[in-house]
Amino acid sequence: MLSSLRQTSPVRLAIFLMFALTAYRLWFITQMELVPDEAYYWLWSKHLAWSYRDKGPAVAWTIALGTKLFGNTVFGIRFFAVMLSTATGGLLFLLARRLYDDRVALWTLLLASVIPMLAVGSILMTIDSLSVFFWAWAVLIFWKAIHRDKLMDWLWLGLAIGAGFLAKFTNGVQLVCIGFFLLWSKEHRPLLFSRKMLVLGAAFGGCCLPILWWNMQTGWVHAMALHTRSGVDKSFQVHPLELLQFIGGQFGVISPLIAAGMVVAGSALFWKKHSDERVRFLLSQFLPLYGLFAFFSLNKAGQPNWAAPALVTGIIFTVVYWRELLARQPTWRWGVAAAFGVALMMTVLLHDTDPLLIAARPVTNYFHHSPLRDPLRRARGWQDFAAHVQSAREKNRVNLLIADNYAQASMMAFYLPDQPTTYLHPEPYGATQFTLWPGYAVRPDTRALYVTTSNDPPPTSVTDQFGKVELLDDFWSQYHGRPMTEFHIYLCTRG
Repeated sequence: MLSSLRQTSPVRLAIFLMFALTAYRLWFITQMELVPDEAYYWLWSKHLAWSYRDKGPAVAWTIALGTKLFGNTVFGIRFFAVMLSTATGGLLFLLARRLYDDRVALWTLLLASVIPMLAVGSILMTIDSLSVFFWAWAVLIFWKAIHRDKLMDWLWLGLAIGAGFLAKFTNGVQLVCIGFFLLWSKEHRPLLFSRKMLVLGAAFGGCCLPILWWNMQTGWVHAMALHTRSGVDKSFQVHPLELLQFIGGQFGVISPLIAAGMVVAGSALFWKKHSDERVRFLLSQFLPLYGLFAFFSLNKAGQPNWAAPALVTGIIFTVVYWRELLARQPTWRWGVAAAFGVALMMTVLLHDTDPLLIAARPVTNYFHHSPLRDPLRRARGWQDFAAHVQSAREKNRVNLLIADNYAQASMMAFYLPDQPTTYLHPEPYGATQFTLWPGYAVRPDTRALYVTTSNDPPPTSVTDQFGKVELLDDFWSQYHGRPMTEFHIYLCTRG
């Protein structure tokens, strides 16, 4: 069996693997409920615009296309997540093949398939699916561009980075990565001051025009949102434990042994093989992004997925280093096998945590840092949640739905039978995307439900609008008989 696999073309094996994974993922995406961010982006797709409060427009545009093809369903929302994941796998294979050989390319694809963060990203329609795809595409174009004298390559490179920027602002850092490589690589340094850079910049700038125009129309909402999300809205302070939290998060989402192997590979290649153009190229697309988020994490730990695009080249140089080491010291194969095994087990469990969580106890609050017994809790219990809300709507003749957070508002909008319009309680302009859309009006006949996960009473912004606010339901949403999240439903009337 193993001998026949070794004799099979790596290209054929890669095609088979991508086809099998794609078929499985297209089935699996219908077996798991949406996570709040997906439902939130789905709401964006119902209000198409040039940009949105803290993200570019690409994710909303993509979901709009998916639901146009397959309806307002989980499959319609997630279809392009699967397609983008498959395309990213193909780009990884092509990139590794051009840099090295077919075997490195196949191992790169295999490694990418078992990393938990990438596996989860292949079934959830978030900005990361688009971001990683366009980052990988841009890396492939950049490698081609520096090895042939064609101005069009630089135009396409700018468009690929710009398209990624429309999905996730992190992709703009790829311009820094390119500059870092050109400075580091003496033979390519003249490109920094060539017309090719002007073409690259013009193409990228053209892609940014929708975001620029939208900000001019909305009062630069992005500047407010990103200033808050950066963690330095007050002052930058050094907190070493925050950095350790960020590093620990990376080891968790990549898997501990593979993350350790990536650190070892990157350090060894930087120290011993920095004269190799391919090594400089791969590290240049990895180090600046991780360096940036590590710096900001000194003040406040970033989310583990923020540096996901760096894995495009991180996976390749990890395979290159450990493959060469195994050729010299075969005993390391047990460590490599263990790294693959642990990552695969983590990925499998993230697709179905039920065997580990039969006796899981409820967490105390959805939005606070309480222990997470179920890693999939954000994608579980929403249909039961919607059933409670619908029951309260019918019993109390409700004509308005209000929530205290985008998660509840988005999930009500998607999972309630009529997919109604939902609202958040009044907030300052720019606080959420909901504040950029028309709000609700309270009339004498208004009967509203206010849905929250907080144990505190409804805010004064709600109670001041209504004469009477009473608690209707206090429940834990259920998934297979296990409590997931605690909710409170209040009935709000004019008295």
